[in-house]
Amino acid sequence: MTIFFNEIYNVVSSGLTALQEAQVTGKAQKNPVSESIFLSAWVTKVLKQHSFDRCVVKTLQEWQQQSRTMGKNAQLKLHFSRLAETYANVTNDQGQSTVITPAVMATFYTALEQQDWLVTNEYEVNRKVSHHTDGKASLVVCSAQYAESMNENGELVKPLSLYVRGNTQQFIDIAYQHGILLYKITDYKSKVKFHGEYIIYPMNAGGHLPELPTATNS
Repeated sequence: MTIFFNEIYNVVSSGLTALQEAQVTGKAQKNPVSESIFLSAWVTKVLKQHSFDRCVVKTLQEWQQQSRTMGKNAQLKLHFSRLAETYANVTNDQGQSTVITPAVMATFYTALEQQDWLVTNEYEVNRKVSHHTDGKASLVVCSAQYAESMNENGELVKPLSLYVRGNTQQFIDIAYQHGILLYKITDYKSKVKFHGEYIIYPMNAGGHLPELPTATNS
């Protein structure tokens, strides 16, 4: 089965390569308008030709619609570049991403706490709950779901929900620094009152686009 993570990385890498080749041969100019026109046409072409697995079709259609309605303001080149760089920095030579282990999670939690986040991971979250943080940024992880998500070898094998309240971009950036991509479910309403919900997937293999870090580490 084709994994969305790998295929969308293939899409953006292929699009940027096609643009670069077109610029070298003079078929596209190095300016935002020309680049937007080229990538918009490229997205339409690969959709028509079924060039990529169907798992990325919805995302390609969304980009096609954005480019049609927003023109150069869709910033497809910037979006492709940021996605390609983000994926590149959490992918090894075999095309696999981070194996998320208890050690990875522990260092992630520590990094958050060093930025004055309150990390709560010792309780079950099996219904709507309130969590008082005294104004601190907060991460809540259900202890039962965490235990179910890790296998006997200490690897994440099931999606895990993270309940978040605070500077979400900082949260995304710190996760990314530890090789973890976050997939947003909701900004605000979740099982934990006033917390949004993000999901981490085994080896970052979510079925849609992740939240992008502010800056990559290349």
